[in-house]
Amino acid sequence: MVKLQTTPFKYVLPIMLLYSIVSLVGMYHHELFLEEAQQLTIARNSSSIFDVYKNMLYEGHVTLWNSLLFCIAHYISARPVYMQLFHLLVINGTVFVFLRYAPFTLPVKALVIFGGYFLFVYSVVCRNYALGILLLFICCILMNNPPKNMLRIGAVLVLMCFTHLFYVFAAIGIFAYLLFYTIGKKELYRRFAVLTSLFLFGVICAFIESRRMPADSILHASPGLSWLNGHNICYGIACIARGFITIPPVHQQHFWDKQLIQHLPTIANAILGLLLFIVTILFLYNSKKAMLFYVPSIMLLTVFFVMSGVSGNRYFGLYFIFFIVALWLAYYDGVTILPTRNVGFVKKWTLLICIYGLLINQLFTGVFMYCRDMKQPFSEAKNTVSYLRTNRLDKLPMLIDGYNAGPSLSAYLGGKVFYLDIDQFGSFCVWKDAYFPQQRRSLMDEITSSKYANSYKEFILVTNRNDKLNDSAAYSFNKLASFEGAIIEGEDYYVYKAVRK
Repeated sequence: MVKLQTTPFKYVLPIMLLYSIVSLVGMYHHELFLEEAQQLTIARNSSSIFDVYKNMLYEGHVTLWNSLLFCIAHYISARPVYMQLFHLLVINGTVFVFLRYAPFTLPVKALVIFGGYFLFVYSVVCRNYALGILLLFICCILMNNPPKNMLRIGAVLVLMCFTHLFYVFAAIGIFAYLLFYTIGKKELYRRFAVLTSLFLFGVICAFIESRRMPADSILHASPGLSWLNGHNICYGIACIARGFITIPPVHQQHFWDKQLIQHLPTIANAILGLLLFIVTILFLYNSKKAMLFYVPSIMLLTVFFVMSGVSGNRYFGLYFIFFIVALWLAYYDGVTILPTRNVGFVKKWTLLICIYGLLINQLFTGVFMYCRDMKQPFSEAKNTVSYLRTNRLDKLPMLIDGYNAGPSLSAYLGGKVFYLDIDQFGSFCVWKDAYFPQQRRSLMDEITSSKYANSYKEFILVTNRNDKLNDSAAYSFNKLASFEGAIIEGEDYYVYKAVRK
């Protein structure tokens, strides 16, 4: 096995300093949106770690990230900036590990960390993905010496399984890698048995947490094998292409979680995804152990997309991350990212163009997303709450219309809000079918049917729909402010003062 060579600090530290400054500035100018605020408000409004587990019933996620946020919210501060700073530490730690230990050339490393995923999607946006990537990279370091680090790897696999379902797929791939490594090495059987026990514990716990979602959740999977059809299979394979070719539709306001190639027919994307999968295999096929990690991880991820139909570049980015990890593991078998020996001229330049083409594409994506977020509010929740506080309107009774636009407001307001949609107080969304009707009730119907609204002579109404709100027989409305132009669709806000006649 090839020994891992570390990159000297004289090269790592200047790039690390630049990345830290860029990520800090990006985080400073970033406004939380639903998915970030959802996790923060779950942590903030839970009374214990067990309560976090209960409040995540409808999430379909494992609980490590939210448990860490619980500690921050209850023992440091529940203000969004503290979650952002914690996430900044995680992603900067991840980048440091990558720059210092990843077995790639410095130009490749620089392109990776300033690409779309490390510059924005897993950096500026605060979710649990960066934590999983950090654990994966730590695992890669430990796997340079499996006999010595077998138990440590097992502990990291457990943490990965508690971070996100996608990292369960990666843990399965790593287990396959280590199983192949261990076969025939009798002196490792006892340590591998302990690793297997830890691995199974993590996988079973993650499976139980993911499967406990109630039947009335909007996130439930299709029943039986109804998901197994040509359209879904093509979609799942197309997701591979969307994980590597990340250029967003630059002229769309709501470009987030979209790629330009989505405008191609699904079958064209599926063919492109299949071709990209074959290309990535060409980088790895000389390392059986790396293939044992990569192929199961990619297949499980693709099956997940086939079954669920979910979309988003934060999900598809795991294809790229798993590929990076596979290249790292292949290095231990003497397989370099750009082979120089026994490789024909055409193949060498084909691989060179492929890897740099993908990385430059992602560099463009990262710079574009970063600059757009600096220029344009990601969500208007922060600006709306700032306006409410500046004008002391947050001291008046407040009603929120737009259930899935409320967690962002709740995160910045620092407490629960009253949701007209469900006619009750809350902070995070509970993903029940009943709370998300296919057609929203009219705003006036929500107000007139709410006992809470009718108990006040006047109140502040914040809604995320730009409907003209006319006076009625019961209420008069005065539009105070509009906050438009958010990158996230549905997180523009309109503020009214309502007076009951």
